[in-house]
Amino acid sequence: MEEKTSRIKSTTINSTVALSSKILIFVLQFICRTVFIKVLSTEYLGVNGLFTNILTMLSFAELGIGNAIIFKLYKPIAENDQEKIKTYMKFYQKAYILIGIVILTIGIIIIPFLKYMINDVPDIKENIYFIYVLFLANSTISYFFTYKKSIIIGYQKEYITTIINFIAVLIQNIVQIIILLVTKNYILYLLIQILATFLDNFISSKKADKMYPFIKDKNYEKISKTEEKKIFTDVKSLILYKIGDILSNGTDNIIISTFVGVSEVGLLSNYTTITNAIKTFLSSFFNGFTASVGNLNTTDDNKKKESIFYQILLLSFLIYGFISVAIILLSNNFIEIWLGNDYLLSFSVCFALGFNMYVDGMRFVNYTFRNTTGMFKKGRFMPLISSISNVILSLILVQYIGIFGVLIATGLTRLFILTVYDPYLLHKYKFNTSCKRYYLTYLYYLIITGIDLFICSFIISKIAIGGILGFIIKGIIIMIISYIIFLIFTFKMKEFKELKNIAKNIIQKKVIKRKEV
Repeated sequence: MEEKTSRIKSTTINSTVALSSKILIFVLQFICRTVFIKVLSTEYLGVNGLFTNILTMLSFAELGIGNAIIFKLYKPIAENDQEKIKTYMKFYQKAYILIGIVILTIGIIIIPFLKYMINDVPDIKENIYFIYVLFLANSTISYFFTYKKSIIIGYQKEYITTIINFIAVLIQNIVQIIILLVTKNYILYLLIQILATFLDNFISSKKADKMYPFIKDKNYEKISKTEEKKIFTDVKSLILYKIGDILSNGTDNIIISTFVGVSEVGLLSNYTTITNAIKTFLSSFFNGFTASVGNLNTTDDNKKKESIFYQILLLSFLIYGFISVAIILLSNNFIEIWLGNDYLLSFSVCFALGFNMYVDGMRFVNYTFRNTTGMFKKGRFMPLISSISNVILSLILVQYIGIFGVLIATGLTRLFILTVYDPYLLHKYKFNTSCKRYYLTYLYYLIITGIDLFICSFIISKIAIGGILGFIIKGIIIMIISYIIFLIFTFKMKEFKELKNIAKNIIQKKVIKRKEV
């Protein structure tokens, strides 16, 4: 009971801090991007989006070692086995330094091939290759420090790294806005980003040393050959997951740039800036559950794991169901208010972005349980199959329906491959139950979301008010209608009652603490 209370407390703190910081970060980045668009041209947006995708592809070199090591840390952290923690951390450190060097090397090697990834060379004064090198430097820096963040996260104190990140991003965005307004210099803008990335990781690393000084001890047991072999067995499986993620997440802008144009990548990046901010915001909230789920998987029985699984699935639906509908119906309204009609894309693009948000959000619980239970080997080919299917489908659809085809291909392949297969593995090998319940529950949630989308779309189409006021009114209506519909269909579910009790206990404890103070 005490361990459960500790998990809930840690999850609450981590999620609350993450949510608060991401809201503020989104506001800052939104202001910074607005200044960026007003000061610089659409071509710079396209360059940002393209190089970000290329470096996502390069992250293949990480090979999933991080996930394998963090999984290994859950048990010794739960048992406070400092010697074992030191062993894994030293191995992790060496692996990530090597990975950083490999990514830097590969990144330099592909410089001559950049011209083949750009359909139309952007009309900017800066050297496109130098800009790429700055993006590469920003991406590489974190690999030399980030391994120490894992021990803070493993001890369920992720809120500490979140606060450090927030301060770094706060300073970064303020300085970048000043630089854009005063100098209009894109290179200085990127250099500040690199400095902020360095400071974020460096300070987090020093904080980990201070909190857990034993990790600096040079006397440690080297990882055994048996354990090393087990880690690399997991890593070989995770390589396939990594390739799958990269092909799925890192190719969209490259395909659009190649077949449609860099300018369209820039227009799309305005939409993905919003959706990625929302995704990051929500991921920060849900990632607060990760260490607690990892701890749960070392201490509790399968029935308890399954119960928590379905509680998180319902929570995911209640949040991502509303968010996906709002993205579909309000994205163009937001872009029109923010930037004007010249920056609008079709409604079909909005639908694809909302659909992808829903599919990704509903996969969180599967992804988290799979990683925290160390289930890396089974099903290792499925992400690769999904991503290859995604690329093939994207290359076909982009010829006929352009950007929408590339985006919708991502959601469809993840829905019909990963959303089907991952829960099958979890239920069979971790919960020891049939996954029929999951499929029926998922379909039930999907139908409810479809009903909500239809009703909200019909009602807001009758609202003639435009501008900021119209946007706010539509957003409020969508939120009210969505949660009325969701509550009607879920309030009798066991998971809903369990979530309600957890929320009630958290609120009551906060009230008692305030009274004591």
